[in-house]
Amino acid sequence: MAQNKKTYLIKVIFLAISGFFILVCQDSTAKYLGTIMPINQVIWGRFFFHFVIILILFVILKPKINLKNNFKFNIIRSILMVFATFFFIHSLQKFDLVDIYVVFFSAPLIVSILTALFLKDILSPKGVILMLLSFGCIIYSMSPSMKVLSLDLIFPLVPPVCWALYQFFTKFISDNNDPLAALFYAAVVGAIVFTIYVIFDWTPIENKNLWIGLIILGLLGFTSHLLIIFAIQLSNLSFVTNFQYSQLIWSTIINFYIFGVPFDFNKIAGVVGIIIFGILFVHTEGKKNKIKN
Repeated sequence: MAQNKKTYLIKVIFLAISGFFILVCQDSTAKYLGTIMPINQVIWGRFFFHFVIILILFVILKPKINLKNNFKFNIIRSILMVFATFFFIHSLQKFDLVDIYVVFFSAPLIVSILTALFLKDILSPKGVILMLLSFGCIIYSMSPSMKVLSLDLIFPLVPPVCWALYQFFTKFISDNNDPLAALFYAAVVGAIVFTIYVIFDWTPIENKNLWIGLIILGLLGFTSHLLIIFAIQLSNLSFVTNFQYSQLIWSTIINFYIFGVPFDFNKIAGVVGIIIFGILFVHTEGKKNKIKN
């Protein structure tokens, strides 16, 4: 029994870390593409090719899923993802990659509050303290470099709220919802909304490499969300969402080696604090044995 729980835990951790790593790769790709082509077309490509990929998957695998099941919840989740993606990708053009992720880490705190209120997934007192300490590190890390009083700050602040609500609704219907159905709705809603959005202001894409970049963007989006959905369905929601902290490591490395942004002491200190308290939080909440067997 203990060995089965350990294997199960490793599976959840692998799915979560892999999903969040691929999300960083997606966002980094979007940030790069946004510097060489219209940003709204980048967002369109993210959802349109996500939709194409899942259609191909449906044709090949012919999965038996009920798209009518949890229809309202899936539409709500899809709209939340569309809003989160729109604001997140726009914020990537206005702020540093690591700064965006630092702000984004208010999402686990929001998720924990929602699950405690509505799903009775109560955090331990120590878990609450660790989450608040993490939030304090977020404030410390972002304060030296981000324009706190700028109206542009709305762009990085909207995504964590939308993402937290998205994850909450994912858990709310996780026992009676197919992950492929969730991905299908997100792709359809995003593709429709942004196709209408860009069709009246379309800039011809003549460089074939940009098309390849958009296809990769859609593939990364599809894969990352599929892995995260599987992890959430298998586990405690607060446990999974705190593996978002691994994104700070990936984004810091990519920020330096790909985008050439030098390391900042205050930011690194804040990031280290966020990661330490995040790991302690995972360890503390893991002891509650809420991982499903």
